[in-house]
Amino acid sequence: MASGPARRTTQTRTQTKKAASHDESLADSIDDIAAKVTQKIIEDAGFKYILRLIVSTAITDKLDDLRQRIEHQEGKLFDLERVIEDKDAQLRSLNDTLKDVENICSKHQTIINDLEQYSRRNNIRITGIPESQDEVTDDIVKKLAAEKLDINLPEGSIDRSHRVGKRLRSPSGHRAIMVKFVSSRTKVDIMKVKRKLKATGIVIREDLTKDNLALLKKTREHTKKNNCWTVDGRIVALVRESNGIDRKVNIRTSRDLSTV
Repeated sequence: MASGPARRTTQTRTQTKKAASHDESLADSIDDIAAKVTQKIIEDAGFKYILRLIVSTAITDKLDDLRQRIEHQEGKLFDLERVIEDKDAQLRSLNDTLKDVENICSKHQTIINDLEQYSRRNNIRITGIPESQDEVTDDIVKKLAAEKLDINLPEGSIDRSHRVGKRLRSPSGHRAIMVKFVSSRTKVDIMKVKRKLKATGIVIREDLTKDNLALLKKTREHTKKNNCWTVDGRIVALVRESNGIDRKVNIRTSRDLSTV
């Protein structure tokens, strides 16, 4: 027979197993009850109504919040569009002002160019005359006028004359001679007979400003011009019309060339 302590241990183990089995059975019963109650609640129409109401309210609240955020962003976007419109208006105004300033500057530049050209009204430039050391350009001009142009230049008719441009290193290169006459009438007389120098290699031109010289070059390169020349610093182009008739056109700016 088992002693007293051994019997007590066996009894304790048996009681523990019974208690554990009872707890498991109670837990299963509670789970079953909970499942049945949950099923009843879910099947209950009132519960379904309340659940739909809760979900609907939650969705509505979220949609309201989203709508408010969208309206707030739309407000910001509207403000941004207004700012952009204002900036565009300012930019257009600045562009208009810039165009006005450019037009004014262009007019002023034209006036300055005309004044500079007027100051050269008595001047001519002669190219193609060999350059020598210790030369006297006044004498060269007088000799050219007498021998090639049949014009006698009296003493004092030349205000001044000199070579222009950088001194050329090449022996075959000769700088032009700039001549300023006392009277513009003398210059006109020279220009009228300059064609007599054709085939001599010597060329006489009016003393043009930098702008007018560049414009003359553009005019010469224009495809529609038949011929071009200058009169008192003004550029004149002979343009062949579609009917075969030549028409004289005064060229004052590059815009005039675009209309030819």
